[in-house]
Amino acid sequence: MKLLLSIGLVMLLTACQQNNIPTIAPGALLNDHLFNPVDATIETPEQIFALPEQTKAEIQGLTGSAQSIRVKTDLLLNYLFEKKGSSLLYQNDATLTAAETLAARQANCLSLTILSYSLAQEMGLNTEFRDIKIPEYWTQNNGQSLLNGHVNLNILGGRSIGKHGSINYNMFNYVIDFDVQSNKSHFPSVPLKQPQIIGMFYNNKAAEAMIYGKDDLAYAYLKAAISVDPQAAESWNNLAVLYRQKQHFELAEKAYLLAAKMAPDQLNSRANLALLYEVMGQTDKATHLKRIVAAKRELNPYYHIMLGHESLASGLPLQAIEYYKKSLTLDKKSAEAMFGLAKAHLSLGQKAKAQQYLQSAEQSAPNRSERERYQYKLKLLTAAAAQH
Repeated sequence: MKLLLSIGLVMLLTACQQNNIPTIAPGALLNDHLFNPVDATIETPEQIFALPEQTKAEIQGLTGSAQSIRVKTDLLLNYLFEKKGSSLLYQNDATLTAAETLAARQANCLSLTILSYSLAQEMGLNTEFRDIKIPEYWTQNNGQSLLNGHVNLNILGGRSIGKHGSINYNMFNYVIDFDVQSNKSHFPSVPLKQPQIIGMFYNNKAAEAMIYGKDDLAYAYLKAAISVDPQAAESWNNLAVLYRQKQHFELAEKAYLLAAKMAPDQLNSRANLALLYEVMGQTDKATHLKRIVAAKRELNPYYHIMLGHESLASGLPLQAIEYYKKSLTLDKKSAEAMFGLAKAHLSLGQKAKAQQYLQSAEQSAPNRSERERYQYKLKLLTAAAAQH
């Protein structure tokens, strides 16, 4: 059994390898005088992970005599998904503390992972945060482009001492992952430390503030993110976005360059830097960067799926079809691209082709629940189309 979680929001922008990036002192990029103080209180790390006393008591009552790691893990899952008869729900744009997630019963993958970690800690379980290296994929929210990432939590049970004293967890490994909409298990992952998770929390809160034009609050959260995890490229990238919006172009350029230097394998900061150079009238630099970004994105099937989704949402199904087909040339078994084609053809009234692509999506789906999800969604789409 694998449950899914997800990390949430990071402002879209890219970073490829760049030569001769100047050395930039991170502290020089923080400019408090450009922003007003905020009344809102920035959550402390302790507040992010804190559980209500009632919850702690419930957990202690559940695990009282339990010794087995597996039994404790089962109790954790039951608590997460059966408490009060309601499951926790995934909501991409809600970054909440552990206590807030318990109260709301819905949040994004980062918040749900934080809650799971806090509950696991209360149960005495060994855990590890994991950052899933999903391909570049962004969504739109209130006119802003948001690059989506993904994290989950591993429950580690049973360990052995390897050579040179290294510890290997190899007897039991359970993944708690809340993103049930897509199977990300085949992507590589890297472990994360708690300060990195805290930095992600602040960065998400900053992105959410930027979506609604709360620049001062966004800066406060970005400053908090940088203070706890100064090596996170996405925080500097988002700071650059903020500076660009306030027309502090030189500061934005420096922050983009620093983000690119920290994460040379990402495309995010580089693409945004190209847009900035266009605004600054430096067309040669912009063109060079855009060519680098375009060449790399052309080989990413998920990038073309994303463009297909955007085209479909904009009422351009024929254009969407081209993007989905391009994705399939790069990944012939992409169920998401096939389902996109089904939706696009259905919007054109081509029900036979829609059914054909749905069947292909079902055949390529990684599991039964995914196949059922495609079938159910198509039924809803077909019913909606019939009413028009």
